[in-house]
Amino acid sequence: MSERAGTKVQRFWDALHPDSVGLVLGTAFFALALTPSLLPRDAFYQSVVCGVCAATGYLLGVFARWNWNLWLRDFLLPVWNKRRWKLSDTWRRRIEVALLVIALLWLAGMVIFAVRWQREVAALTDARQLSTAEYFLVFPLGIGLWLLLLLLGRGINAATDFLIEHGPQRIDVGIRTTSAWVAVGLIILVIVNEVVPGTIVNMAEGVFSVRNQEIREDLSQPTNPERSGSPDSLNDWEGLGSFGTRFVGLGLHKKELEDLTGRPSKEPIRVYSGLDHGADNQERAQRVVKELQRTHAEDRKVVMVATTTGTGWVNPTAAQSLELLYDGDTAIAAAQYSYLPSAIQFIAGTEMVRDAGETLIRAVQDWWNELDPATRPKLLIYGESLGVVAGEGAFSGLRGLAQAADGVLWIGPPHSSDLWRNFVSRRDPGTPEADPEYAAGMVVRFAANTEEIDEFLGPQPLWQSTRVLYVQHATDPVVWWTPDVMLKEPDWLKEPAQFDRSPAMRWYPFVTFFQLSFDLPVAANVPNGHGHNYGSGVLDGLAAISNEEKFNREYVDQQRVFLDKAMEHQGPEKEIGVNQQQAQL
Repeated sequence: MSERAGTKVQRFWDALHPDSVGLVLGTAFFALALTPSLLPRDAFYQSVVCGVCAATGYLLGVFARWNWNLWLRDFLLPVWNKRRWKLSDTWRRRIEVALLVIALLWLAGMVIFAVRWQREVAALTDARQLSTAEYFLVFPLGIGLWLLLLLLGRGINAATDFLIEHGPQRIDVGIRTTSAWVAVGLIILVIVNEVVPGTIVNMAEGVFSVRNQEIREDLSQPTNPERSGSPDSLNDWEGLGSFGTRFVGLGLHKKELEDLTGRPSKEPIRVYSGLDHGADNQERAQRVVKELQRTHAEDRKVVMVATTTGTGWVNPTAAQSLELLYDGDTAIAAAQYSYLPSAIQFIAGTEMVRDAGETLIRAVQDWWNELDPATRPKLLIYGESLGVVAGEGAFSGLRGLAQAADGVLWIGPPHSSDLWRNFVSRRDPGTPEADPEYAAGMVVRFAANTEEIDEFLGPQPLWQSTRVLYVQHATDPVVWWTPDVMLKEPDWLKEPAQFDRSPAMRWYPFVTFFQLSFDLPVAANVPNGHGHNYGSGVLDGLAAISNEEKFNREYVDQQRVFLDKAMEHQGPEKEIGVNQQQAQL
């Protein structure tokens, strides 16, 4: 190498000059990010996880170096200098370059090795397996993101240095340094906690308020009086919103049910209040009750309150499942409280979600309690994802829940679900967090997959009159994501891998948190029965909580065949992931 070329390399290295401790930790975090998590990741998401984890490891390394310089260097360095060989700047630079080259080669090898892990996770979740060539994109993309985040960090450091140098010089440099970092830290905190979430919510409100008015072209206003939005309804068709019109506009009618099952059926009742049908949750809930009264829901065999997700979405598979189980002798009630997708509504706050669920359930319960107990329909409560948070908002504990209805089905509960978290944390000793048992299953039960739900079908002497069932997949990041996992290993990762979770998954500080965080956006983009995609398992869940003797495995399996045919033209429409009509967060 010529002297001129060597000078250019030296200048480039001096400009880059990564912290050696940060480089080691960043490389280790990059490699750990390649280990399996709950769901398979494509090259893009894996690159983001690796880049973010590497930047985090690098930051921790820089922080460790800073503490060394601040607290230990002056004490230990003289002792170290007496016992080490003296290295010239040239040799020190060569060692640092060699360290970087070794790190890059090691990471390239780890990426190739990680393909095996991803194929294992894909096989467990029945997902598509990536080729080695596809997955190798993780290496350049992940390194590139790491460098971008490193530059961002150096920009923040430069801003801090600017404040230190241009601050009042009469103030001690230590005080100026502390003040500068506090100021920059507060600015970053405000940006992360206020500016970014506020901007996301404001932008989403502008976009989804418009989408809430969009009605699918293949839907038309119902003419049956049993549906909200019909000419007989108190709630107009356009006011139901995008997902409200889907709820009442889809689903099999009486003749279609009879043609499919060969059994006599009734016209199913579906009532819904959109955001335009009331100034607040209370008014919309009362409109739902009036719709139940108008359609004579008290004469049906079962009434189900479905607490919606952020956009007002009711899982069409759940609605159709109930109507197939009961041959249309049903009434399903729901109300919209927001037009924001669940992920954004979670950022905006869940207090409104809980209030909406409590208001709707209380209103329907008050109407139901006035009916003759000997002849009134069964009352079921159903919620999925953020709908679980809404449904739980009506109850403060087990006692109220046990007296609330005949059956409760909550699917894919977010980790922020208060009752769920309380039941799981107080589970019976010796039962796993991923598939717990609470109070011997007398009221509340848990299931990790359809096979376990089917064990609860039919008569269950130990399951009291009110049946509460939580369904939670071992690979559902919506259930298991929590900020606590950043620094504390959760019990479910200490336990043997359940069902479709990779036994190679391990907990690593910071790394596992970012892995789960980036599993969230693709939580429902996996085949039925895995992740946040519960598929036809809702059929089994509704059959289990209904406590009907005829709802045995044979009957439920027969309805599953009918359900698959019925849903061919109705969805699937998922609140998380990408559906046929639009992208949903």
